[in-house]
Amino acid sequence: MNIEDLRESFLGGKVSPVDIVDSLYKKIDEDDLNDFITLSKNIAYEQAYLSEKRYKKGDILSETDGIPFSLKDNFSVKGLRMTCGSKILSDFISPYDSTVYERLKRSGAILIGKNNLDEFAMGSSNETSFFGVVKNPHNREYVPGGSSGGSAVSVASKHSTFSIGSDTGGSVRQPASFCGVVGFKPTYGKISRYGLVAFSSSLDTVGIMTLNVSDCKKVFNTVRGNDKHDSTMDDHINEKRDLKKICFVKDIPHADLKVIKKYEEICSKLERMGFSLQPINLDFIDLSMAAYKIQTMCEASSNLARYDGIKYGLQKFSGDNLFDIYSKVRGEGFGKEVKRRIMTGTYLLMYENGRYYDLSFKLRDYISNSVDSIFENFDMMVLPTSLFLPFKIGERVDDPVMMHLSDSLTAFANLANVPAISINGGYYEKLPVGVQFVGKRNDDDNLLDWVKIIEEEIKKDG
Repeated sequence: MNIEDLRESFLGGKVSPVDIVDSLYKKIDEDDLNDFITLSKNIAYEQAYLSEKRYKKGDILSETDGIPFSLKDNFSVKGLRMTCGSKILSDFISPYDSTVYERLKRSGAILIGKNNLDEFAMGSSNETSFFGVVKNPHNREYVPGGSSGGSAVSVASKHSTFSIGSDTGGSVRQPASFCGVVGFKPTYGKISRYGLVAFSSSLDTVGIMTLNVSDCKKVFNTVRGNDKHDSTMDDHINEKRDLKKICFVKDIPHADLKVIKKYEEICSKLERMGFSLQPINLDFIDLSMAAYKIQTMCEASSNLARYDGIKYGLQKFSGDNLFDIYSKVRGEGFGKEVKRRIMTGTYLLMYENGRYYDLSFKLRDYISNSVDSIFENFDMMVLPTSLFLPFKIGERVDDPVMMHLSDSLTAFANLANVPAISINGGYYEKLPVGVQFVGKRNDDDNLLDWVKIIEEEIKKDG
């Protein structure tokens, strides 16, 4: 199901894009993992027939022509339902295409459907979706991670060759770790956010989930680049260079010993491969969690104010006045976790004229400067993707503090605006353990090239 193998099969006439689409929809129905909210069968078959004709003529559009993919259901596709995993948008039809979908469509890639997610991308287990819990394909009693859990499951279970998700503080990398696939968060501004529903605008990043790093690089090259619709784009790229000096985190509080054991094995592997490893302390991890939570909740409070039952979304209520209508629509339309974050963010914005929100940006500057200082002496950083292994469905759903700890080792990369990628480091009792590599700002291509080499060596050891 990786891109290169599928392309070779198409070119050799062993299988066609239409055959692949047929088999995928059958497999999605049989597996019943709840990783999709909406299947785009009309779009998929139309795109597959066109791709099949191009392969027969030898008129191939790109290296992703005919390759099946999925989209997290917070990306817009014209004429297709976009729910964000919420009741308040359960019947909303997108009026335009997101830039990332438009570029994939032009490349000939085939949209299989829209993936399930934590409501408005708020969650770390894919249990907050109005459309139900997504199941981890490695063990159906366990969560797949979140918020891009449906995307991770669709790749891990081979329901799509790759998926596009969103990463605000780890929402691509953490489910990639839980499901044993690759999850890449590029430097902010490398992929257009036009058509991505905003959660926290200063941190939201379009991410990519694949079976291997090589596929990730192919998809990244397809969707990256400037976009007139997104003023935050930045196409600066660092020059190609060797990334040989790696720092690792020696002491990781609260981490599961099973995760640490696998992490230490990976670090030993890196040393045998010839990398220079030196320990560092990430003394800003606790600060990064404070800054991340304050910023995301404040920005979510503002961004989600547009869902009022007047312009679009849930519109079935009447009331005595406008406030009454707002209360009824938002009260029924939003789930528990979304309400918790909106209320907290609203309070933080009101308290002393947004003092805590302003303070969070000072913390963010400190974290960013600290990360920059680290990369003055090192080329890459390696650390676990998650503090713990996948946990059972329902085990932590009523414990927001433990849920928020899921982002402890990932959020700082969003705050510092640096690229980060999670790959599968192995398994513990059949549950995947992810390892994360973080690079210097704008070092996306170098990071992908070198982590590809590392991934190949890890796979040799099984």
